[in-house]
Amino acid sequence: MSKREIVPYQFNQTDILTKTSVELMDEGKRLGIDAEFDEIADFKSHKRDIKKIMDVRNSLLYHKLLKLKRKRMSKSAFAFYRGTVDIMNHDLEQHYTSGIKTLIGGDAHLGNFGYYGSPEGKLLFDMNDFDESHVAHWEYDVKRLLVSALLVAKQQGFDIAKDVNPYLEKVMNTYLNALIHLRDMPSMKRFIMPNTLENIASTFDAIHDDRDHFDQSYMKLVNKTVEKAIRSNSDYAVKKYTEVVDGKRRFIEDAPVTKHVGNKTYQRLTKGYYNYRSYTRSDVHQFLAQFHIVDIVRHSVGVGSVGTLCYLILLEDANGNYLVLQVKQALPIYQKSMIYVNKRHSPGEEIVNCQRILQSSSDVFLGYFDTKKRSFYVRQFKDMKGSVKLDKLDWGAFKDYVSVCMSLLARAHSQSPNFPKVIGYLQSHEWMPAAFVTFANNYLKQVEIDYQTFIERGKHDK
Repeated sequence: MSKREIVPYQFNQTDILTKTSVELMDEGKRLGIDAEFDEIADFKSHKRDIKKIMDVRNSLLYHKLLKLKRKRMSKSAFAFYRGTVDIMNHDLEQHYTSGIKTLIGGDAHLGNFGYYGSPEGKLLFDMNDFDESHVAHWEYDVKRLLVSALLVAKQQGFDIAKDVNPYLEKVMNTYLNALIHLRDMPSMKRFIMPNTLENIASTFDAIHDDRDHFDQSYMKLVNKTVEKAIRSNSDYAVKKYTEVVDGKRRFIEDAPVTKHVGNKTYQRLTKGYYNYRSYTRSDVHQFLAQFHIVDIVRHSVGVGSVGTLCYLILLEDANGNYLVLQVKQALPIYQKSMIYVNKRHSPGEEIVNCQRILQSSSDVFLGYFDTKKRSFYVRQFKDMKGSVKLDKLDWGAFKDYVSVCMSLLARAHSQSPNFPKVIGYLQSHEWMPAAFVTFANNYLKQVEIDYQTFIERGKHDK
């Protein structure tokens, strides 16, 4: 690692506990007053060689899966955007910032929100990808979400200038109003309130005037997907991904997406699993102790995640009950054109810690383990997981979905103790929403140029 200090997980505010929210807001407002519209809004798009930026992270990936990753990223500009968070982070690090850091998701595009089950079995809707989570400027998340909204809107054929941009300015106010609502909430309630569909609607009741319209429109949106999410559990995973061969249940092989591992990898993951299990909560440890490993496969998921080593472990208890756990490689943060490595805390530990802070409630099986060469985190596979089909959104559903995601982003950022600074910053100028939306439109052009470069290079490489 370079001698330059990079501390993406260190959040030191030495006097944060002695400052009131009003004092923090005043500090944020002073920072915002010094900002200029063009500093926030401008981004000069240009044709460039993106391979150098992508190669840093690709060097850490499983090379045999890079072809599959390229194939999935080539499907659309949005798919490309999903797989290139490092490029945007690289650009944002060169750009003007507010100077206010919080714990961020790091890859807060519209596709990284979805359903999952709470430990109590309630259906939640929240951010669901934390591979890039770290301490950085709060606006990185906001800008990434806005650009993703533009990409989806363009894909759906919505009128960007007439309809989408004015709406996204309102979404910026949704983010601000959600932060204000969370600031005024008792701190314990803010800490423990899970993002159930009822609580999400309640938040909108507090920050919007058109609750009746939102309820009708939002419930129409979620009803199409919530039933499928509820059915998505370990039983579903067992039925879909496994079969009985010679009296033993095994994962169904579907190379290159799903492939059985060799003996050395099997033994290494088995050892890692038992290390993970020994450090879980006592009740989880006691539950998992009733199960034994039946089968392990490498299983590729998503778009941006393709290339990271991802495995499924099939567990069975004495009564023939099954549980499927997902083991995913945890990569270090790529920051300031360098890979960050911490000798005291592994990437798996950092991701798990960030997820527990940023999510309103997390998977009870969430944990991590390290091998000699790699770090992994563990979670339940198909724990009521589900997502909204972005390519099926009409204009009304699109608006509701983007608003919900932005309010959930505000809730995640509110877990950082200095978040009232963001409120003051955004309140410093009336033009703040327009500046952020203008940036998103300017950066959208860069994404489209980079996507074409990516496609052209793919043709050349063939």
